[in-house]
Amino acid sequence: MICKLICHGRNRKEAIQRMNRSLDEFVIEGITTTIPLHKILLNHPKFINSDFNVSWLDNEKVI
Repeated sequence: MICKLICHGRNRKEAIQRMNRSLDEFVIEGITTTIPLHKILLNHPKFINSDFNVSWLDNEKVI
């Protein structure tokens, strides 16, 4: 199963806030999801400040 959640805002901060709220309200039952992972990533200071690259997850040991 694949599901896509898209949020937007007037700026990056607002878009991240909306995505966090949307993920908090998202309900999926019966399967394990990646919602907790996305919440960790969205709230990481480097993501919030747009200070990351493709190696970020491996280098920072975020998860």
